[in-house]
Order: sequence, then structure tokens, then C-alpha cells
Amino acid sequence: MPYSAGFIWLVLPVVQTIIGRTVAAALTALAVATTLNGCAWNRGLSDGTPAGGSGGVVNLSPVPGSALASALDLIPDMPNVNVMFTDWSMLGHHGGANPDTFPLASQLLYEDGGLQRDLGIRSANADWEIDMSQPRHSSVIVLHFNQHTDLAGLASKLTRFGYHANGSIFTGPFDKRRMWTYGLHNIGIAADRQLLVGGPDATAVRSVLAAAGNPLGSLGHAGSVTPLLALAALRVGHIATASVVVGSGACVTLEDLLRGRGSPAMLAALRRQFKGTFTRPQAEITAIGDSAGTTALDALTFPDQAAARANQAGRSAAVKVFNVNDPNGIRVTGSTVTGRVLSFTLTARQPHGIEQRVLYNTLGVDVCM
Repeated sequence: MPYSAGFIWLVLPVVQTIIGRTVAAALTALAVATTLNGCAWNRGLSDGTPAGGSGGVVNLSPVPGSALASALDLIPDMPNVNVMFTDWSMLGHHGGANPDTFPLASQLLYEDGGLQRDLGIRSANADWEIDMSQPRHSSVIVLHFNQHTDLAGLASKLTRFGYHANGSIFTGPFDKRRMWTYGLHNIGIAADRQLLVGGPDATAVRSVLAAAGNPLGSLGHAGSVTPLLALAALRVGHIATASVVVGSGACVTLEDLLRGRGSPAMLAALRRQFKGTFTRPQAEITAIGDSAGTTALDALTFPDQAAARANQAGRSAAVKVFNVNDPNGIRVTGSTVTGRVLSFTLTARQPHGIEQRVLYNTLGVDVCM
């Protein structure tokens, strides 16, 4: 379930530790069992996954009509970044009150009541939302509103709560009575583009505001991202919620999942469960068209088609290893190679199973050795 921005800033380290222990427990148990018993995991491809896959090449060019592509055009190109996206208009501008939705980008959702009371806006009333994070940096929230939302009047409202002009942005105090201030310590407003950008880091907020006027230097035009957006437009169509990861985050290592709790012997035993080639991908997208459904597209960009093909079998089979001790696991029901993009159709046993795996970094297809 998504959490509020204020709640996230306070408890994220604890949540990450709990998640890490959960994942570590399952993987560590597998490593220990393998070390002691010498048993081999079933390494066949998941049901319905062809060994070869399609090698057809299509024109993977930018997709200007996609809401996700348009949103990424406003985010600066960065070598390492994790972006969560929600198309609130597709979800009917509902979030926590609708159990059928699981928006990956929703950091302000549970502070919408306070935002409405204090500023007259709600994050779920935006056209779309992006929650962006970089290694060792605070998150940045980007909201795009329709023309009926008056962002020009926000400046005067912010000053009532202690915010002051700080160059191109507004900076305010943390107020425990208004938890939204924890996620929106710095706020940038581009009323001409109907954008609100906020986060604890003033430099990051300014960089997004500056990038919004330069789409050619944006993440949406990055060479590793454009083929993913084009494929998602072809295969998914309208995207309700998505994750786009560029650089180091697109490669989930076993050390990261075990959070330093695995001995060298245990890591070695666990690595033996993964057979095949695991080249580091350049970028990854997980795109979900039906938030109440159980399927998603996951795609990875590699340097060339040969690398994409070489990774197909091993990454397809890796999902089974991540399903150990999980009765609600996911499976690969299709896999193709399109140019230098390796894609998977993922199916969960229950709604929101894939979204939860995205949040916990346990999809399996993006594991690296």
C-alpha cells in the first residue's frame, strides 16, 4: 500500500529494513538448504515462455502521445534514477479509497486531505504524478494538473504557512501539524506548464523545473529509455502506473537483497541457483495498464540484440527462484527480444502482486550476479 510523503520520510529506513529481512530470510533459507543438501532448483523456463523468443525488430522511436513519455520529457536525463509514475486521470482520480488501484507513484496521497484544506489542491486530482529518486538523494514529486487548476495562486497560500521565496522555488518549515510539508519542504511552481515540483532537496527541485523546458535533454529522450517507452506503447497502450529505472537500479544484486547479511558461502550457494547470462541492463520499465489486473510488461534495454538474447533464458528462469516460499508468486507467461530490448509478460496470482514485487525489488527478471 502506498504511504504519505511525511510518513515515508520518517519510517522509510525501518520499512526498508523489514522488507530486506523478509527477502533475505527467503533467499538465505534457499542458500542454506542448497549448501547443506546440495539440492538443485528447477531451472526450466516458466510456463509458456519459449526458449528462443521473437527476434523481430520494430521501429522503437519516442511516443509523443503517451502520458508516461510526456511526463518523462519533463525529467532531466540522469545516469542513475528510479521513477514511479501514476496516471491519475486513468484511475479516475482515486487512490487509497479504491481497493482496485495500486498507484506506484502516490507519495502525497494520504496527505491529500491536508493539501486540499491548506492549498486547495489534491495529488490525486493531478493528470499524472512522478515520484523520482536517485541514490543518496531525497525523492522529488512532480504533479501535472489540467488547466482548470489554478497554480498561480499557490504562492500566496504557501506564505501563510511560513514558506518564503528562495530563487525560483519556495522553501518552508517542517510542520508536524501538516505532514505534507515533509515531502514538500521545497516547492517549485511552473504555472504556465501546470506543474508543481516538490521535495526536501532544493537543488533537485530546481533541476526538474529547469529540465521541463528542455525535452531533448530529458529522461524521456534518453537512448536507453526511448525503446522501452515505444515497446510499452505497443504492448500495453495506455499505462495506468509504471516504474522506470535507469542505470545501477536496473540491476538488482543479491548482495543488495540480502543487505549484507549473507556470508560469502551463502552468496555463492545462492548464485548457483541462477543459470545463464545476467548482463547488467541499461534501463528497465515495468508498465501496468489495468491497475486491478494481474499482468504487466517488464522490459530491459541492453547494449545490443545479442546481449538481449543471451539474457532471455536465465532471466526468465530467475523468477522461479524469487517465488520460493511465496504462495502469491508471479510467473513469466511470455518473453520476446525486440531489437536490443528483452521483454517479459508477467502474471501474478492476485491483483497488485506485481506492484508489490516492484516496490520490494523482487521481480526476479532484473537480478544481477
